[in-house]
Amino acid sequence: MPAFDRATFDDSRWPLLHLWLPGTLSAQGLEESLTNVSGYLHRGERFLLILDLSRAGIIPLEQRWRMVEWLDAHKQLLRERMIGIAIIISSPVVQLSVSAVLFARPLPFPNISCTNLTAAEAWAAERLREEAWHTHAWKGR
Repeated sequence: MPAFDRATFDDSRWPLLHLWLPGTLSAQGLEESLTNVSGYLHRGERFLLILDLSRAGIIPLEQRWRMVEWLDAHKQLLRERMIGIAIIISSPVVQLSVSAVLFARPLPFPNISCTNLTAAEAWAAERLREEAWHTHAWKGR
């Protein structure tokens, strides 16, 4: 697949953040995406991410290692701020790349791999409902 410089972020349904990768990102595009996600983590609010990799190509080895490094560097913030992540993957090769990253650094929050947006949004909606219930119940104590 061709490389694209930018991922697309949509936070219009916050605390649901949707991130689309239109293909395989360049190294610079990956860094920009990681910086953007870091910015959301530093907002101080909990959120859920739908990561759409349905159009992504093979993730280069160096980018997989960069993701592992980023996960290590942000482990505490991820644990505190992420409600969960639904990753949309339609390619077995991309699934293998993602599995390699998650094997090296398991995520410290709920996650699911889905084959389509409908399944990802259904899972996300359930997690957001659970989060709202827990937040409401905690405030009531």
